Amino acid sequence: MMRLLRDLELSRKEAFEQLRKDKEQSDLRIQEHIQRLEAKEQEREARKRGHSRRNPSQEKQTPKIPKFKGENDPNIYIEWEQKVDQIFTIHVVSDQKQVDLVVLEFEDYAMTWWHQLCIDNINQESLATSWRDLKNLMHARFVPSYYRRETLLKLQRLQQGSVCMDEYYKLIESMLLKVGLQFESEEEKVARFVSGLRRDILDSVELYEYSSLDKVLHLAIKVETQLQKKKKGQEE
Repeated sequence: MMRLLRDLELSRKEAFEQLRKDKEQSDLRIQEHIQRLEAKEQEREARKRGHSRRNPSQEKQTPKIPKFKGENDPNIYIEWEQKVDQIFTIHVVSDQKQVDLVVLEFEDYAMTWWHQLCIDNINQESLATSWRDLKNLMHARFVPSYYRRETLLKLQRLQQGSVCMDEYYKLIESMLLKVGLQFESEEEKVARFVSGLRRDILDSVELYEYSSLDKVLHLAIKVETQLQKKKKGQEE
């Protein structure tokens, strides 16, 4: 009986010691992670003050990422994301550096969100290893699930109305980007553009042949200009 009690006591002590070691390791990982975040924040602040440790030649090679504050507006996020996409299309940057450059420009809630996400996933090796990974995480947080559906409905119902041809075209292009349809076929884009034209412009455009969006756009602008001149002449 005494031996059994001693064995139980020993097992309890071993279990307690293991728990203590696990806690110390966990605390150490958290501390290391916080130190990495603080180091990145210090570097960001140093860049703000113009005291970055990078030399001028390195600075020229490092793209400048626009800041993101984590606003609760999907349109702001989508526009910011598109800017970053363009920057990384122009500048050749390694996957991990893409993540580092973007995270350094987080401010306000965006910074809080990222820090909390890192802490919640402290045991994972890496939350994001490229801009694509980070973009997926951000898209899930800052773009509501209903946003794409509502934008698609607006796109389907979009009519030129009283806006000029150039503005109408820009509206379509912007909404296609927001819902990820910028790569749809040329035929689909043309059909989408033509279907929303004003009746007076559409009647004239349909008299001609067109094989691309650029051609039908130029044709529609020409028709619109002619109609405006005709209307102005009648008023005079």
